[in-house]
Amino acid sequence: MIEQNTTIEPFSLNDQFGAPHILEKMPRLLICSFGKETGKLISSYFNAQIGEYLALHDIKLMADVSGVPSLLRKTIIVPKMKKYSFEILLSTESKFSKSFPRKEDKLTVLKIQDHTVIDILFVGDEAELKATIEG
Repeated sequence: MIEQNTTIEPFSLNDQFGAPHILEKMPRLLICSFGKETGKLISSYFNAQIGEYLALHDIKLMADVSGVPSLLRKTIIVPKMKKYSFEILLSTESKFSKSFPRKEDKLTVLKIQDHTVIDILFVGDEAELKATIEG
């Protein structure tokens, strides 16, 4: 389980277009969604930002889709995500996803420095998300 002071090893996930991303250098913030409501929060907030927002703030987004049946994922979830104006990494392996802390209807925000988690925050709305990113 990832906790504060945990070192995160490099990992690879595909984005919503199927392109592989190897995270050898960890971002400043790794924002993780584990459900429909947090997915809506990510979509609403990040679609409203400028195209370079993620890069400017050194953020990577991850959505856990491991619990979604494959057919539903391929026919509804991923096609919807392809309309996003931003990149989101998809975790399809429940073993990997379960290593991340989570709270119901909250985004998990890992603050990372030199591959080490220095803080874990749980964010439930756009105001909290903006304050976490830009504060």
